[in-house]
Amino acid sequence: MKRLVTLYQVNHFEKLAEVADGFLLGNDQFGTRLTKSFSISEIKQVVEQNEVLQKELFLVANQMMTDEQLDSFTHFLKELPLAAFTGVIVGDIGAIMVLKKLGKEHLAIYNPETLLTNDYDFNHLSREHIFGAFVAKEITLADLKRIGHSKKHALFMVGHGHLNMFYSKRQLLQNYLQYAELSLSLHQKQNLAIVEERREETQPILEDEAGTHVFRAPVFQTLNVQKDLATVIDYLVIDTLFKDDEYGFQVLSLYRQDAPNEADVKNLQAQYQETWDEGFLYTKTIYQTKDLIDND
Repeated sequence: MKRLVTLYQVNHFEKLAEVADGFLLGNDQFGTRLTKSFSISEIKQVVEQNEVLQKELFLVANQMMTDEQLDSFTHFLKELPLAAFTGVIVGDIGAIMVLKKLGKEHLAIYNPETLLTNDYDFNHLSREHIFGAFVAKEITLADLKRIGHSKKHALFMVGHGHLNMFYSKRQLLQNYLQYAELSLSLHQKQNLAIVEERREETQPILEDEAGTHVFRAPVFQTLNVQKDLATVIDYLVIDTLFKDDEYGFQVLSLYRQDAPNEADVKNLQAQYQETWDEGFLYTKTIYQTKDLIDND
């Protein structure tokens, strides 16, 4: 199982490479929920540094794209040294078709966020000869194992970070500011949170080029199940959104240990003022209609 990490600064690439097997980076014209939007020149700079380090690089282009974006995406890919990348993470079937037209479908990694919850759906695009796919973030450890044991291409999952639980293509923060006649800009700010009326916890919120995103308050972690995951997962993603590269280094260092020191874990949580949990690994997501609930 290889461990991938998101990146904030190009000049931290070499240090993170000491503990990471690979990196995720993208541009906000095509990617969403990015730690940073990297320009083409910055991406090429990372590629140049990686000629020595030989880590795996993944381009994040996970927006749902319009026809115009798909045309621009084609030109964007042609400007990049795609031969230096292990894969391109996309959330849109159209983006896979763009890669196919370029003869690069073997780089495609499908990540539709919540849709791949069983082995049939996970393997469906193997006929297109894609590189791999992300499992949904709401499935249990048992489901992960079931999918992993019948996978036909590489299996990716988010293994650490704030999980995105709400998404709207609308710029909700900017719309609210305009309604309230406030001359502020909250776009791309990574230090924002909202508090629900009925809950005490704060939930991170981000508005980027793709829309508005709300995340779970606790940080999802898989430290305690690494041995189980290693039997089925090919790539585990450490998402450092809302944090920094030092956080990525410390978290990856923990994931490199067979038995992470509990004191180190607690110190890191205290340093970043966060709590960790195991998300949905042991909790089935069950949806009930209002009628069924009323009749109970």
